[in-house]
Order: sequence, then structure tokens, then C-alpha cells
Amino acid sequence: MSRSGVGPEQHRQGSEADATATPFQAREHQHIRYNPLQDEWVLVSAHRMKRPWQGQVEPSLLKTVPRHDPHNPLCPGATRANGEVNPHYDSTFLFDNDFPALQPDAPNPGPSDHPLFQAEAARGVCKVLCFHPWSDVTLPLMSVPEIRAVVDVWASVTEDLGGQYPWVQIFENKGAMMGCSNPHPHCQVWASSFLPDIAQREERCQRAYQSQHGEPLLMEYGRQELLRKERLVLTSEHWLVLVPFWAVWPFQTLLLPRRHVRRLPELTPAERDDLAFIMKKLLTKYDNLFETSFPYTMGWHGAPMGSEAGANWDHWQLHAHYYPPLLRSSTVRKFMVGYEMLAQAQRDLTPEQMSSSCTGLSRVLVAVATALVSAASSCPQAWGPPGVQYGQSGRSMTLCCPGVTAGVPVSWFRDGETRLLQGPDSGLGHELVLALADSTDEGTYICRTLDGALGGMVTLQLGYPPARPVVSCRAADYENFSCTWSPSQVSGLPTRYLTSYRKKTVPGADGQRVSPSTGPWPCPQDPPGATRCVVHGAEFWSQYRINVTEVNPLGASTRLLDVSLQSILRPDPPQGLRVESVPGYPRRLRASWMYPASWPRQPHFLLKFRLQYRPVQHPAWSMVEPAGLEEVITDAVAGLPHAVRVSARDFLDAGTWSAWSPEAWGTPSTGPGLCPYPAWIILVRSCLPSGPLPKEIPAGGKPYTQPKENPQMDSPAPPRPSLLPDPRPLDHRDPLEQMAVLASLGIFSCLGLAAGALALGLWLRLKPDGKDGPQKPGFLAPMIPVDKLPGAPNL
Repeated sequence: MSRSGVGPEQHRQGSEADATATPFQAREHQHIRYNPLQDEWVLVSAHRMKRPWQGQVEPSLLKTVPRHDPHNPLCPGATRANGEVNPHYDSTFLFDNDFPALQPDAPNPGPSDHPLFQAEAARGVCKVLCFHPWSDVTLPLMSVPEIRAVVDVWASVTEDLGGQYPWVQIFENKGAMMGCSNPHPHCQVWASSFLPDIAQREERCQRAYQSQHGEPLLMEYGRQELLRKERLVLTSEHWLVLVPFWAVWPFQTLLLPRRHVRRLPELTPAERDDLAFIMKKLLTKYDNLFETSFPYTMGWHGAPMGSEAGANWDHWQLHAHYYPPLLRSSTVRKFMVGYEMLAQAQRDLTPEQMSSSCTGLSRVLVAVATALVSAASSCPQAWGPPGVQYGQSGRSMTLCCPGVTAGVPVSWFRDGETRLLQGPDSGLGHELVLALADSTDEGTYICRTLDGALGGMVTLQLGYPPARPVVSCRAADYENFSCTWSPSQVSGLPTRYLTSYRKKTVPGADGQRVSPSTGPWPCPQDPPGATRCVVHGAEFWSQYRINVTEVNPLGASTRLLDVSLQSILRPDPPQGLRVESVPGYPRRLRASWMYPASWPRQPHFLLKFRLQYRPVQHPAWSMVEPAGLEEVITDAVAGLPHAVRVSARDFLDAGTWSAWSPEAWGTPSTGPGLCPYPAWIILVRSCLPSGPLPKEIPAGGKPYTQPKENPQMDSPAPPRPSLLPDPRPLDHRDPLEQMAVLASLGIFSCLGLAAGALALGLWLRLKPDGKDGPQKPGFLAPMIPVDKLPGAPNL
């Protein structure tokens, strides 16, 4: 019995009963799935995507790769580690690996002396296949014909090495995250004298299924997936791309031919063309999933060859595996550690969820970008008018004679010149090669066939590949934002911009959203062709990633910008600014304004404002922060016109202040009429010597707004006051006020002197005479003491 008093059998039965009562949901409940192709199980725990990620974050996968690096051993013309020099190849290039893991002449280890210590001979060859002469392209950025050339080499090298070795493994490691040490587009081919473990398991499982069910395992599996339509990613005339029911890696896919095909060399020309097309489409979807050059490991599995190639291998079906490591974003990967290494494989995202993510990427913009980039072909014709080809200054350039079949020899001339540039015996057919082309090579070229007929005319224009554009974003309200861009360098070639965005979100507790991002969606350019795009219906607290790709005939360059609406919020300036005088208050002005028209009329988020004002002829601004949509200025300079402006900001201090509104002018009130001075000053002025009154300043009873420039006016508009600063210090006095003060001082002085004279007169009148004889009665006689009066009683 357990500590709870319930026995193990009872506990198990109770758990099963509870599990039966709960309906199973693959997105919520863990379960294990069987892989019939490799006879193994995988644990699926989709609910683990809800957990926060605090583990390792990989560095950004976007970096600038030079198109040609003479020190890169995979580039044309470069010297490899063994001293060999690569040819100047212009398509694919296959060569022996300088550091092979398998060698054809390795000795035999001999018999083992104990069953626990067994070793057998391992021989083989290792080769490297470069896809393209440029280091800054990948398979999704290559043209379909170029990918078809890679497929042809895969088939031929499989056939060549398969004549000697039973297993030929073609695989590509893309990206540093997958251990790729060289960014140049390439894959490896390892042929071995033994059948590797995974190949042995697939051989055993496919043979057993064929023996039991009478048809190839993967043929039946492909038909079932077409019927269920739960995990399909792409379909074409000859191929299927799907997420296996037993997938281990987050965005793992399986590439299958519709027809029963055992090996790559058995593919028909139509199937090879279709394979190149569907590979380009699949890898483009991968790149768009997290808007990065998607890392992966891929490889082909076909029926064994070698000495037993003629045996019955009908149970085999050719297929390719794609194993990308990314999980949540372009910088968060899945790690095969712990339980995966010690027990069995485990995944956090159901294959059905991954399939819906990939299928939703039908709005792929990289596909559009690569369709516009025609530089991948030797004779780009996708840009500009017909007959114009583009090239990079300082690089070799190949011109193709239009209207002439490839390989047909032609003669080349410069337009207007008779000198032969290249004859038909050059061995280059219809192409003209210009080494290290410069500005002198620009112009029109004429090509003629052997019979002297005009083959066509080609105009060459040189420039530079695009660089990452400079991008900035701004939100004028809390529902929409716009992004603008400009080229970081001038390419000199026709340029287009592709714009998209996606929302970055964190999975919620309800588990309804399992992907860390939504989108991408096109960011419509407003108007079309402008260097500005607008995102409507944005969420204020969300984060967005903006993708602006600059494309010209020589390539494409992408700028990614992460923005949050609250950080880029910058309202438009307030509108309708009015400045009015306050009657009876010569030092007051009333300013009023309205919300900008772009701000919602019934805002859930308010704006706060700041107001600046100054006399028009003085540079120093005073500033206040109003509480509403108006403010009364109480310290204006009487009689002087003032400039006023206002700006706005979100009341929670999100984003930044808006630009200042256009200045409005107003003059404080000066009382009735047009007289700017009190009546007593005028009375004082009438007592002063005659002379002209100082020039009057117009009354400010009506608001004065700085007029806008009108090119149709005969007289020029008055200059902006901010451009006419007065170097004199601000002085609140004027000449008439000074004269009034002097007059007041004079009046008060006269009154003081008069009062002093009166006091002196009184004092002299009351002073004793000092001579003998009776005193004259004065007006102070009634003040004689009583005791001095005759007959007064003696008290």
C-alpha cells in the first residue's frame, strides 16, 4: 500500500479512469508517436510551449557576407589549403574534400579478439559541391535553373560514386548554428563502403512494411497525407512537402516524389525541374518563418547501390529530410540534450501546428524579392526595358546576345564602332565577357551571327549592389504607425523596396497562441512606390518587426527593425491655435487650440501639452504646461505682439513630444479705442513741451496669426519673428512711460515744496517777537491759560 492508502493497481486504474473522462487534445496533452520509417518513438509535449524561455539566445543570424572573398577557399580563383587553385567557375563546382572523413585506401583493422571490442574497415571518399560562385546567396535566393543545375550534379555524383560504394550520402549544413564553418553555398557528398545506422534502420523498416502490406511504406504514407491534409506544406505536380507525423525537430519536413522513385539518377527531366521549383519555394518559406536565413541540415536517402545495386530495392522510396533547429524565434533553438540523449526524442510543438505555421507563409515576400533579383543568372533581363543588362563596377560582366540560342557563336561590336570586340571563334558562344568592367564599358553593344545578320543590341549599365536601407518608424496615434526609409548608399541602378511586418507576441497562459510571432503581412506603401508604408490597426502594447528589403538587379539587402508602438508614439502638432487678448488686462493673453486631427476624436488616451510664448522681437521663450486646451498668459509685455506655439505628448509620457505647431501672434488688450496708454499719461503729456507722440502699437483686440506664404501676393509676407531677434535686453519701459514718471516726480516735488513753505510760514507766525511791550493778539489767543485770566479763582 502507498502512503495515501491506495495500492499501485488501484492508483493506476484511477488515473486511467480520470484520463478517459478528459477528452484528448494533441495540442494540450502529452503523448508518444511512432516513427515507422526508423522504428523509434518520439514524446510530444505541446503544452511546454507555454513556459517562459530564459535559456541560451543565439546571436543574430543576419550578417553581411562579401560576394567574393579571395581568402575563402570555396570562392572562384581562391587557393585552398592543399595549394590547389579553384577555377573561375560560374555555376556549380565539385571537388574532393581537402580534409575528408573517409579515405579510399584506409587499412583494415583486422579481426577482433573479443565480441565486446569489434572494429571493421571503413573506406570511402568525401567531396564538396559549391552551388554558386557568389558567397552571399543561398538556395532560396538562386534561380530555378541554377537549382536545377545542383540537382543534376547530385544525380550524377550519386551515380558515379554509387558504382563503387553502397551508400552515397548527400547533405547540406546551412548556417553556423548547424556547424557550417563557411558561408559559401555548398553541400557535401560522402560515399562509404558500409551502410550507416540510419540507412540500415530505414532499409529494415521499408522492407518489412513492403513484405507485410505489399507496397512501399513512403508511397502509402504520402497518399494518406494527401487524403488527411493535416500536415501538408507544399504540393506540386511531381513532389510533396509535409511535416512527418513523427517529426522530432520543431519545423522538420519530408520531401517525397509522387511517383515511385528509388534513387536520384532515376528522376526524369520534368521531375528535376519540379524539384528545383519546390525546393526554392520550401526554403523561401523557411526564411520567412522568422525572417532570417533559416539554418538547417538536409540530406537525401535513396536505395543502396554499389555491388548490390541490381538487387530488388522496390521497397525503397527516394526522400529528403530537412532538420531545422529553430524553435521560438531566429535566436532560440531546440537542444537535443538530457532526456533526448538518455531516453528518447521529445518535441514541444505538434507537427500539425508546425504545418499550419509554414502553410500560413504563402504571403512570402522573399520569393518576390528573389524573383526581382535577376543577377543570379548570367544574363539578367528582369529589370528595366528589354535589352538592358546590369552589372557591378569593378567586376567581370557577361553580356548575352538577345534573340540568339545559347551557344551559337556571334561577333560583338560597340555601337557606332567597326572594331571587333570578340569574334565567333572565342568559344563563348553568344556571350561577351568584360573583365573588371568600369564606366568606360557602359553603353550599347551589337552582336551579329556568322551570316552577318543582326542578332540584337544590348545596353550595359553599371552600378553597385544594394545596402541595408536606413529605416525609422513613427506613430501619430495609438492605433497606426508608419515607417520611412532611405538608401544608405547610392547604387546607381533601378531600385525597388519590399516591405512587410509581423507582430511579436509572447504565448499566453491559455495556450491558444503557440507561435511567438504572427505574420508576416505586407506593409502597404502609401502611395505605391513611395518610401513610406503604413501599418493600420496596431496594438499599443505590442512589439512589431519591420522588414524593409532594398532590391536592385545585383541583389537584395534587408533591414530588420524592432519597434513598440508606445516607444515610437509622436503625435502630430495641435491644430487651430488662437491667441486673443483679455479685455481690461494689458498683460494677459488667452491661447486655445484643438487636438490634432490624426488623434482619435474620442480618445482612450489623452494628450498633455506645453506652450511657449515670447515677444516677437526677442529670442527667449517662456514655457508653461497647460492643464487643458487653453492657457491664460499673465506676464505678457503690454503693448507688444507675442508669438505663441504649442506641442503635445501622450499623457502617460509614452513616446516623445510632437513638433511645435505653427506660431500664432497676439497683442495684449490696451483698453477702449486704439489708445494704448492710460488717460492720466495723456494729461501729463499735454503739460510737457510739444513734440510728436511715440508711435502707437496696434491694439490687440483681435487675434493676429502669422500669415502663410502666398506666392501670388504682390507684397512679400512679413518675416517670421523668430528670424529677427532683438539683441537688446528685454525692457518693460517705453519713452512715454519714462516721461510720465518724470512728470509725476515733478508734481510730487512741487506739492512737497508747497507743503514745506506752508509749514515754514506757520512756524514764523507763531514765533515770539522778543521785544518789550504788549503782544498783539493773534488767532491763537483763545489758547491763553485760564490761570492767567483776571479774576480767576485760585484753585
